[in-house]
Amino acid sequence: MENEKSATLAALSAAIPHINFEYQKKLAVMVKMMEIKEICRYYDTTATGSANKLAQNPAWRQNLINAVLPHLNEGKQKSLKSMVQVMEMQDAMLTIDSFKEV
Repeated sequence: MENEKSATLAALSAAIPHINFEYQKKLAVMVKMMEIKEICRYYDTTATGSANKLAQNPAWRQNLINAVLPHLNEGKQKSLKSMVQVMEMQDAMLTIDSFKEV
């Protein structure tokens, strides 16, 4: 069912440039609304499972940073890398403190 909806949306999107100009905007808006509806449905039905997967994945921060980094300009990349280094130092300090308590 999900693949059928995706295929239908893809077909409608592909048709847009080939229909009368006066209908293109209406069809494009309709397709986007259908896509948004599917996105909302996805997050409504999978939110709990996704949250659990995130909590179980210790590399989630690094995965997030790796996904974002290529989309930043050079200056922002340097800033993000610096922030990551600070977070890593903070994690190391917390680890050291936890050994002191034992």
